[in-house]
Amino acid sequence: MTVSVHEIGKMPNGDLAQQIVLENKNGHQIGVTTWGATWQFFKTNDGHDLMVGLHTTDKLWEQLYSVGDAIGRVGNRITGATFTLEGKQYHLKDNELGNALHGGRDSFSNRTWDFTIDQENNAVTFTTTMTEAIDNFPGTMPTSITYTLTDNDEVILDFAAESDQTTLYNPTSHGYFNPAGIDTDARDLNLQINSQRRLELRDEDTTPTGNFFENAHTAYDFLKPTRIGDNLAQLEGPYDVKFDEAFEINQVAGQPAAVVSDPKSGRNIEVYSDRNAIIFFIANPEVAYHEGDREWFDAHPYNAIALEAQTLSDAINHEGFGDIVLPANKKQTYRTTYKFNNLA
Repeated sequence: MTVSVHEIGKMPNGDLAQQIVLENKNGHQIGVTTWGATWQFFKTNDGHDLMVGLHTTDKLWEQLYSVGDAIGRVGNRITGATFTLEGKQYHLKDNELGNALHGGRDSFSNRTWDFTIDQENNAVTFTTTMTEAIDNFPGTMPTSITYTLTDNDEVILDFAAESDQTTLYNPTSHGYFNPAGIDTDARDLNLQINSQRRLELRDEDTTPTGNFFENAHTAYDFLKPTRIGDNLAQLEGPYDVKFDEAFEINQVAGQPAAVVSDPKSGRNIEVYSDRNAIIFFIANPEVAYHEGDREWFDAHPYNAIALEAQTLSDAINHEGFGDIVLPANKKQTYRTTYKFNNLA
């Protein structure tokens, strides 16, 4: 097991972006960076990259499609960028159609994190402190994210935070995966999600209504391994229609919340989580630079999927979605594990 540090370059704000590479005994590697505690790649020992990532300072700065981002304080959308906590209403910095997406304008993902290396455990821990002056959430909240690459080819993400005031905390990771390799069509992957229902989302801004839909016998039914493209073809919408859904997870000890697999190579990625939801999103993030260009999209189809483990979206504004309140002076931890299988 080895850990190495490399310079990526200067960010537009003058901060130095550094990359930390963890390698396990099998020769597989992950790369993460101090800018946003962003996960950049998972490379196999035979040269396959199984994640779409951002590798230059300009792309990291733009953050289009949240590629590889560490997300927080709160993942996904808070409707109206507003919530009430302990009788006080808070207004966040909206960044999408009047809502706060992935923590709002100033969040985990657009700042430089400090880091410490744990050579013995093949891990790196990123730390930063969020304040109300930064993101409009209450409280000063030191927080950390630890990436560990095990010799069993697991990437373990440990999230932790503690605040001096009661606040919200619902972090996640926005990595984009493709076990077939990032130059292949993600529609040919098989996906299984241990879920029987999903949130009903408003068409105009993808915020929850408070209701659920049943998945069975719909395009959103992934309870058994299913070719993504077959279900995607059932959706109505533009040529680049996407899944962007919050699936409620049936939590069963020892069983993955989701599995994405490549039937050709046999490689798969299992997602284990202590959270009650997974956001499934499919895209080619580069489409952000080619909006409305059908010819480009046809030549560069969906190449990865995100499987974001978190508490159900907008939980603070919907009873029964889960508890994302972090009481003052109480430490909260979460763990998500991505297990990469059949790599050799």
